[in-house]
Amino acid sequence: MNSQMKPSQFDEAWERVKELTGWTDYKDLAAFARSSSQSISGVKKRGKFPLDWARSIAIEFRSFTDYIMDGQGPKQRLEYMPNLRPDNHVAEQMNMWIWGKEPGTGEAPSAPALSDEYVLVPRYEVSASAGGGTVIESEQIVDHLAFKREWFARMGLSDEATALINVVGDSMEKTLSDQDLILIDLRVNQVVDNAVYVLQMDGRLVVKRIQRRVDGSVIVASDNKVYEPEVVSGELLDSLNVVGRVVWCGRRM
Repeated sequence: MNSQMKPSQFDEAWERVKELTGWTDYKDLAAFARSSSQSISGVKKRGKFPLDWARSIAIEFRSFTDYIMDGQGPKQRLEYMPNLRPDNHVAEQMNMWIWGKEPGTGEAPSAPALSDEYVLVPRYEVSASAGGGTVIESEQIVDHLAFKREWFARMGLSDEATALINVVGDSMEKTLSDQDLILIDLRVNQVVDNAVYVLQMDGRLVVKRIQRRVDGSVIVASDNKVYEPEVVSGELLDSLNVVGRVVWCGRRM
């Protein structure tokens, strides 16, 4: 590479991947991605490291997608991330930490110092969007965030029935943006009022605003007016599988 040339995002991400994994050349990456060295070279020429590769590597090597893609945030799980700021959905600043899984167990580590003051909420490696995502399953837990127990109580949330996932896409702009982290109350499995919910539809997760009408039907809408709302009524209401209600979101500023 010419010494005058600035490294591409692919080159910078690749250096972080090599440090995390111990890989030495593109053959290692190709084997992991089930691709070929020629394909890797083609991707490199485009200058952008594929997001799905970064996610898979992060899960396998206990890192974070954001770290691989742009060098931001903790390098490894079990490192702390203090003072993560939520957006204006919560007026006060809460102290939260990334809290990873014990190696080989899939469980959060014991935290006697946090147990009384904080609630550990699992973050799942799934996303909710207008066109993608999968069901939430226990093996998809990648780490935990610690929320103040006092705040949890004020919100009326249960320690055992909350989950964190990411939003993908622009269907809920300006309320929710791409890659926002959302906290879901899993106890809410039906539409109880007009709010934002995560739904399971056709084996995928979507995040939508749902409004109940006086005739019993509901309007499933996106806050981004580019997307047309849908009216669900009659027997179709039975197929509206509510995973939970979105009660908070956080995003990088």
